[in-house]
This record gives sequence, C-alpha cells and structure tokens, in this order.
Amino acid sequence: MRERLVAALVGTAVAVVVVMAVVRAYALAGEVERSAHATVERSLTMATVAVDERLAGGRPVTPEFLTALCSGVVNIRFRPAGATEAAAVTGGPPVSVTDREFAQSTTRPDGSELTVVRPADDIGRRISDALLPLVVLALGLVLAAAVVGWLLARRLSQPFQQLAVAARALARGSTGVEVPHYGIPEAESVGAALREGLARIDRMHERAQQFAVNASHELRSPITALALRVEGLGLHPSLPDDARAEVAELRRGLDRLSTAVVEVLESARDERDAGAQAVDAAPLLAEAVDRLGSRRVRRRVELAAPGGVLVDVPAEALTEVVAALLD
Repeated sequence: MRERLVAALVGTAVAVVVVMAVVRAYALAGEVERSAHATVERSLTMATVAVDERLAGGRPVTPEFLTALCSGVVNIRFRPAGATEAAAVTGGPPVSVTDREFAQSTTRPDGSELTVVRPADDIGRRISDALLPLVVLALGLVLAAAVVGWLLARRLSQPFQQLAVAARALARGSTGVEVPHYGIPEAESVGAALREGLARIDRMHERAQQFAVNASHELRSPITALALRVEGLGLHPSLPDDARAEVAELRRGLDRLSTAVVEVLESARDERDAGAQAVDAAPLLAEAVDRLGSRRVRRRVELAAPGGVLVDVPAEALTEVVAALLD
C-alpha cells in the first residue's frame, strides 16, 4: 500500500513537472531567440551609423574596425559597392551557413551591403544556460515529492499496519489487544469492527467460564451421586445376573459421561488455548441425536437448536456429553 501511494504521488508530480518544464523550455527558447533577433537588429543599426561616419571621414572599413564594433557578440560583414563576395570585409566571431536564421542585411545608398549575423552556437549556449536552473528545479521538486509521498504514505499506512497486527493477534485467540482510535475514517471503521469483535469474544469467554463453574456443580455432582447409587445397586446380593450385567453397562456409560464432562469443563476453563476454536452447536447436537442407540429414544427427542450458536469446546466431547445425557 505504501509503495503504491508513493508511486502514485511521485508519478503525478513527475508528470506535472515534465509538462511545466516542457512549456517553460519552449517559452525560454522563444525568449532567447527573440532577444537574439533584437540584438542583431540593434547591432545592424549601430554598425550602419558607424560605417557611414567612417566612410564619410574618408577612412576604409577594415576587419579590425568591424571586430571592434561587434564586441565579440555578432559577426559583421561589409561588401563595398560593385565588389564580389570574396572581397567583402568581415569582423567578429566566425559564422556558418546555418547561422543565417539570425542574420539581417541592409543596402546603403552607394550600393554597398552591410550584414550582421548572430552565431547559432551562442544562441544554443544561452538556451542551455537558461534551461539549467529549470532542470535543477524540476529534479528538486521530484525529490521533494518523493519524500513527501513517503512520509504521507507512512502516515496513512501505519493505522492499517497496526490493525493487521491486531487482526493477527485476534486470529491467534488473544483478546488482550488494544485497538486505538484513528483520525482516518476508513481505519477507524475497521478499528471499530475489531473492537466490537474483541468485546464479543470477551463476553463469550465470560459465558464459557460461567458455564464451567455452573456445570461443575450441575453435572459432576449428580453424575457422581448417580454413579455411586448404580455401583451400590450392582453390589446388591439378590440382583439377578442379567440385571447385574445391565448395571455394569450403565456404570460404564456413567464413567464415559463423567470423562466427557470433565473434558468439556477443562476445555471451557482453558480460554488461552491457541488451538481452541468456536464451533456451531446445532450440527453437533444433531449428530448426538443420531448416535443414540435406541430408535425409540431418537423418536422422543425433538431437536430445536437454532443455527449460529457458537461454543468454545471440543466438538467430539460436546457430542459425547449430549449423547450420553440423552441415552
């Protein structure tokens, strides 16, 4: 969960930063190009004035003069009237044919031509310098989004991790788990369900303990008294042999019933037994009725146990107790 939240937040931040960076990059590139065209236009105006003054003073236009005018930013080329391209005078940084995108020319009244060119490499460097802070800012925003996403995901996932620990403890049968309240509605809803489940389990344990206390008096004492009376009946000298055999069988049934009752009581008292699980009593009662040896007795038993009644006792022991009591 935490990883998905971080990935979603970082992915969204990256998408937003990339879109903004691309838009800003195009805007910066356009600003640099417009500035380059403006520089070429201004340089051409200044060079035209300077060349006019130099020619009016009777001095020739030399490469050194043009280099001093360009200040290392633009390339200035002067072609005298009637001269070929090879005879043109050039000053400033070298340019290539591809630099013509940032070039402007003017023709003087005497037929001479003055051309100013801004090198494209210099434009590229200016664009790169303008984009570098944007790239650094974008990386910083992505890193900040990752950190914020990790912290936010940790805060959001921590309640659910605590709830998972409580649920595992509940599955192991431990009811001494403290489920805190949370400010997140979803986590609070799950926590409320767990607290309700723990409260119900505590009530079930209390009823099981009360059952063990009551059953100790209500079952074991009558069974012991009945066993003593049956044993005394079996010792009567005038009892026929066939009746004595029936009494012995009854005595063994009482012993089995006493053993099953003891097992149920011990299981009910052992509320911390990790292997104990609540079972539905209805099918166990139906199985106990099916185990009755006499069909006549089974017809006299009416089973009216509703489903969903859970008991925290061994299934086999409960079945044996009910069957012995009915028989």
